[in-house]
Amino acid sequence: MAITKLDQIIEAAKKRDKKRLVVAYGQDINTLNAVNEAANYGFVDITIVGDENVIKERCAEANIDMGNFNIIHEADEMTAGKKAVAYVNDGNADFIMKGLISTDKYLKCILDKENGLMPKGKKSVLTHVMVVEAPTYHKLMIASDCAFIPQPDINQKIAIANYLISTARKLEIERPKVAVIAFTEKANPKIESCNHAAILAKMADRGQIKNADIDGPLALDVAINMDAVKIKGIKSEVAGQADCLLFPNLDAGNVYYKAMTKLVKAHVAAMVVGARVPAILPSRGDSDKSKLYSIALAALNA
Repeated sequence: MAITKLDQIIEAAKKRDKKRLVVAYGQDINTLNAVNEAANYGFVDITIVGDENVIKERCAEANIDMGNFNIIHEADEMTAGKKAVAYVNDGNADFIMKGLISTDKYLKCILDKENGLMPKGKKSVLTHVMVVEAPTYHKLMIASDCAFIPQPDINQKIAIANYLISTARKLEIERPKVAVIAFTEKANPKIESCNHAAILAKMADRGQIKNADIDGPLALDVAINMDAVKIKGIKSEVAGQADCLLFPNLDAGNVYYKAMTKLVKAHVAAMVVGARVPAILPSRGDSDKSKLYSIALAALNA
């Protein structure tokens, strides 16, 4: 049965073999709270690379049991990031999480051509996948790209579609419905987002993208609201029932993300995909709960 709530992702992760998480420079209280809760749920073993003295202080302040973690002492931010990546490369961790290290340094460590986490010998698209639980929708929404690629080309969108489908299937959605979003559901050859959407939909029809129903272009209302579908007379396997939302560009995806979290107060889980292992990239505004959900999502995909 498909997972329809973020809490169910935690329960699903608990039923799998325990995964190993390494945290890069994980010495801020928000990260420590989130990984401590994940450790208490029992679905992950945690190693933190960071300044051991600072970690001890933060854990004492928050009454966190340091016995929940393996700590690798490294006081330098960039070196901590490199050591966390090396820990994955050495086979000691199944996925990685950003702590207090800056985003640019974290990504630099992941993208390093010699010692990073990108697949060797082939070009890979690094992108951001988000799972949203909104009180106004009857199931989870899996969305991309909301944080990384400013203007994805058609090849990047093909990769994003496959990442969305893969994530949905990990959530036990056997045949996910993917809506390729544009400003309109009417095909318009003058608009790139409409052309890309039509290509992706036809590729799915022809079996070039597998294990999903894909339709587009679809405006967001038509993708997720059955009343809009009926009013507009749309005939589609996806419209009104989308599991996955593929956005035309970063502007649209990021606005959706912030509208969901700030206006709708939706809960989210998110991860970076395209590297050899899932990578968690928390936003500064993410709640401890969202970080916990992200750890569970990445564990499920590791």
